[in-house]
Amino acid sequence: MENTQPTSDQPISSLTVADLEALITKIVHKVLKQEAEKSQSVESNNPPQAFLETFGTLEDTRTTEEIIDDIYGSRTIDNREHSL
Repeated sequence: MENTQPTSDQPISSLTVADLEALITKIVHKVLKQEAEKSQSVESNNPPQAFLETFGTLEDTRTTEEIIDDIYGSRTIDNREHSL
């Protein structure tokens, strides 16, 4: 079985499943390579740490009981009748 690479002028309808898989693999590799090159050019030496630093901690001065009361107090009861 001959392994041919699809050409850019080949209509997509004429591609086999193997051709499509090869094309998708080639595209994914190209995108991954571009993303890797981009991440190397990022000023931060530790991109995951920079990402984590965008998150803060929850600062709530209320007591546990006050938080629970707030949660229960914000709930609503729907008395409407529902039918399907």
